[in-house]
Amino acid sequence: MSDEGPYCRRCGEMLLQGVVATEQRACCLNATPIVGICPTHGPLGPHHNVDSPPDID
Repeated sequence: MSDEGPYCRRCGEMLLQGVVATEQRACCLNATPIVGICPTHGPLGPHHNVDSPPDID
């Protein structure tokens, strides 16, 4: 398994992808597609992910 993103913008955890991360639209109660699932924050849209882990202090 590769350590390449996407990562959660809020906590830096790698997003889980698979069956749920499809063109299904259920993020933020609007028409935003789900990019992945953060173990801490749940389903996330493209506005909540980054390609590399953020520096979390």
